[in-house]
Amino acid sequence: MATTSVRRDTVRRLGSTALTTLTWVLALAAVFPFLWMLIQALQPEALRFASPPTVDPGSFNLDGFRAATRDGEILVWLRNSAIVAVTSTLISLVLGSGAAYAIARFRTRAVTATTLLILASQMVPPVVLMVPLFSLVTAFGLFDTLTAVVLGNIVFTLPVVTWMLSASVRTVPPELEEAAMVDGCGRVNVLRRITIPVALPGVAAAAAFSFTWAWQEFLFARIIVSRNDNWVGGVGIASFFGVYETPWHVIMAATVIFTIPPVIFFLIAQRRFVDSVGGAVKG
Repeated sequence: MATTSVRRDTVRRLGSTALTTLTWVLALAAVFPFLWMLIQALQPEALRFASPPTVDPGSFNLDGFRAATRDGEILVWLRNSAIVAVTSTLISLVLGSGAAYAIARFRTRAVTATTLLILASQMVPPVVLMVPLFSLVTAFGLFDTLTAVVLGNIVFTLPVVTWMLSASVRTVPPELEEAAMVDGCGRVNVLRRITIPVALPGVAAAAAFSFTWAWQEFLFARIIVSRNDNWVGGVGIASFFGVYETPWHVIMAATVIFTIPPVIFFLIAQRRFVDSVGGAVKG
């Protein structure tokens, strides 16, 4: 018995060590691109394309960040990206929560048809929608506006957000909603006060998806916006690419700057997700 117990403890320790090692490897693999961007933004030109790759912390400088922020345009692009991402995320969550509640709670032909339509919309490549979206934006006089970029992002994110939220709503016990309605609470208040708070982990995941998509979206924003004071981050960074010369240290510095806000947003959403799960477990 003692030998068996020792073997089990050994296997358990080995398994724990292997899992810890795998976690660190995956974490390093996820962090490496950002770390390499930061190094390339700080490296001098002589070491940037050295072979084999060379990293000399003593030669790091902030020339790339100074050049990227010199004329202040990057702050305008940051503002535009924040407006587009936050607005499209909020609208997608509001519209998606109502649609998700209907999909999860009602069984009618109209709801079933809408569900199939939402699913079918995800089978269409986004690039196919660029021409009709461009025509609609032009027809409504929204060309070269952030409003058009917001609406375009909603078109792409709303179906996915709806599906994510519908899965979360299904995890909420219907008895909680029925008890609230017995006490005189309407459907909208049930959704706002009962369903959404209980399904908050799914809401946080949907918000993180929508925000990340809107923040990094490039193709539609590039097509629909022409003035540089309406550019979002991806379009602005692409403008640094020149015909005869490409300032990679400036591009990498700008990319590092534009990577920070979605990371912060994801960490906030992850914290809400963990807190909600912990509260559900305690409850």
